[in-house]
Amino acid sequence: MTEDQAEALLNAAAAALALPVDPAHRPGVIANLRLAARMAALVEGKALTVHQEPAPVYRP
Repeated sequence: MTEDQAEALLNAAAAALALPVDPAHRPGVIANLRLAARMAALVEGKALTVHQEPAPVYRP
């Protein structure tokens, strides 16, 4: 996710939720959105075989 995409997501989500975002917090929110997108890409990039499926409950 590019910075522009993260900013667009932030703008759209904040507007949809009528959520004010302090301008001082915007860089941190954008950084966290980009980090979350990178983490999601790692999970999505892992292929499961036909014998594997996600666990319904996580137990470490």
